Amino acid sequence: MPDHNTVPELARLATYADASRIGYPVDENVRRLLRYQWTERRLMRDLLSHLTAEPVWEVKCGYALHQWQDAEHVDRLRRRIGEMRHPVPPLEEAPDPALDALLEEALRSTDAVELLAGSYGVVREALAAAYRDHLATTNPLVDHPTRRILRAALADHEESLAWSGAALAALTREDAAAADRASDWQQHLRACLDAAGGIAGPAPDRPGALPPPRATAPYAPDFHPRRDPRFHGQYAFEFPPHVVYNDPRVPADERNLALLCKRTLEMDVPEMMASIMIERDDAPWEFHFDFSRQLWDEARHAMMGTVALTARGVDWTGIPLNVGFALRLNLHATPLERQTMLYAIEQSLMPGETGKRFEFHTAEAAGDPLSAHFHDYDWADEVLHAHIGRRWLKREGIGAEQAMERTPAIHARTWAALDRYRRDGPEEDWWDSLVRRVLGRPSALRPEERGDLRILAE
Repeated sequence: MPDHNTVPELARLATYADASRIGYPVDENVRRLLRYQWTERRLMRDLLSHLTAEPVWEVKCGYALHQWQDAEHVDRLRRRIGEMRHPVPPLEEAPDPALDALLEEALRSTDAVELLAGSYGVVREALAAAYRDHLATTNPLVDHPTRRILRAALADHEESLAWSGAALAALTREDAAAADRASDWQQHLRACLDAAGGIAGPAPDRPGALPPPRATAPYAPDFHPRRDPRFHGQYAFEFPPHVVYNDPRVPADERNLALLCKRTLEMDVPEMMASIMIERDDAPWEFHFDFSRQLWDEARHAMMGTVALTARGVDWTGIPLNVGFALRLNLHATPLERQTMLYAIEQSLMPGETGKRFEFHTAEAAGDPLSAHFHDYDWADEVLHAHIGRRWLKREGIGAEQAMERTPAIHARTWAALDRYRRDGPEEDWWDSLVRRVLGRPSALRPEERGDLRILAE
């Protein structure tokens, strides 16, 4: 006879004994979740505010990933709060001035060393600790939906903290002054954290004396994109792969190499999108959630390029990955113009003749299965991005045709604005040199045959 009594009880969420303990009441649960979602949203903003001007490529990649994970956590927490209380408590305002003072101070990190030490090493670490405490206290049966959200978020944060710790160690290993700055900033933020009563709060009635804040004026993010010293040619704005990849005179292997360079250059899209998200505070949360996902996808595409080039033995830091796209749009276009141009680019990639289908088949024709695999997923992502762009422009009263009509003027005006930033680029014909190194022959096109490089391209 089967022993029904040995079937795991309570869907294996907990034992009867554990499920019979009293956890947080709903009011206390919601109070904490409001603080968590606000902290996650401010952590996301920290990363978006610093991503563009951060020069270290690998740090940009981490920021891009973690801002999207933060956005997912915010979205799930907001939904859970709405399930437990109606009307829904305010989600667009700080639940506690002392908590917001901590988060506003963390935003003032001067560089990656301070941001990794503070926003990650103090605030994100404290948030992870709050999640662990919440999981240990709340009832595992009645509050299973919250526990499921917090477990997933905690796993993300633990991975991000492992990354940030390694990144901070790398940036301070041979720089004692940087290590001291990191330690001082952590001490400063921990004092602010204590005054807020930790992430979960509540703040004490009589907080200890706080050090003078940096947050004495409205924060102004730096949206001038930068590259670290490994790179060159960031102000040489012509980029031959934009033309080479779909020129019918060029063999498939060279067009595929151009595609891999274009993918790597795509870091300029997250560098531009971060400014849209920061400057569109008036947009609903769903706007930020959608664009957070797209920003991460675009960073992932750049990372695909670096992986594929590395697999070919190419030092991709030697490619002049210019900053022109983000530079001209961030500093010489409105946020809505940036949205419009981004959508127009995404939509232009949909036709099969020169769009994402063509890029996928180009990689196949070149006999490069890794590139084909990456471009298969790049294609899928761009379909999503075109839908995101169309949906949010429609909310602004701008249809697809209007966006396509407006974009050439935005493109021409912002391209002309780059003249003030131009500096001497690489003296050599870097594209021909790269083709010779990778493919063992000269480029199929002479420099004068590469057409007008002032094109609309991602």
